[in-house]
Amino acid sequence: MRVPVILAIVLGTAATAAAQGVDDQKLWSSATGAVDISDTMRASVSEELRNGADSGFDQARTELELGIRPNAYLGFAALYVLMLRDGDPRIGTVDETRHRVAGDASVRYEHERLSLSNRARLQYTTYEFEDDHVHLRDKLRAGYDVTKRVTPYAALEFIYLLAPKSEYRETRFYLGVDWRVKKRLELGAFFLRQDETNVQMPEHNNILGLELTYLVHRIKKPKAMPADHD
Repeated sequence: MRVPVILAIVLGTAATAAAQGVDDQKLWSSATGAVDISDTMRASVSEELRNGADSGFDQARTELELGIRPNAYLGFAALYVLMLRDGDPRIGTVDETRHRVAGDASVRYEHERLSLSNRARLQYTTYEFEDDHVHLRDKLRAGYDVTKRVTPYAALEFIYLLAPKSEYRETRFYLGVDWRVKKRLELGAFFLRQDETNVQMPEHNNILGLELTYLVHRIKKPKAMPADHD
């Protein structure tokens, strides 16, 4: 008798938790300008807008990044992000300005047309109305060059909160394609499924991402590390 009762409690609790979540369809659009400082170093600045079908304007982001790739297998980067966020009463947030600094370490392996990569990111984000957050993010990515210019890919990202407390927070699944239109111009599109957990009002979003990257100054070098989505 105890087993059916326990199962009923678990299923009831899960249904209640699912009902408390917030679902939305979102559009993330970004434009990036990049400069090769040397054959191993690149600097970039990005502007991004995020909007939701139900939430409307979500946030605007400005990101500065300096990346170093000493060889074909390793990559490192330092980032700063300014986030202007619009509050959403459905999840209990208010208008807020956040600042983020982060460091990346990436490994990459290529075999003929197949590329595999793993990026670890440690990030610190300021919050105006609660304690600042420290996250660890781990992203696995697999791409395949169907032509010299077109690369479909799939990626899976795990996001852990380290402070002010330690717990798992978010899973992201990506399906996308990168298209190198010209030597200096690249377009990208992706579908992202975003699922939060261990928060009072978890978000479950389906996201369409559109990207434009223009390389202002280009130095011929090995294929760059794939872009990240924050």
